Amino acid sequence: MSWDVPNPKGRIASILSAIIWTLLIVLLAIKGDWTVYPILLMILFILLLILSLVRVHQEWKEGGEWLE
Repeated sequence: MSWDVPNPKGRIASILSAIIWTLLIVLLAIKGDWTVYPILLMILFILLLILSLVRVHQEWKEGGEWLE
């Protein structure tokens, strides 16, 4: 399978990381334990999800120019 993109593995990694952070956030929310440690983990996962979404936007909308 050949994509006409400069970094196909980067695009796959960007999507997978966003999916993984979203799943971890959902799992923490379902667990419902709202002590200090899970809240800090939730904040960390939200920040990592935001970073992943910025990378997805950069990879798909800007053609990966930011990483070159």
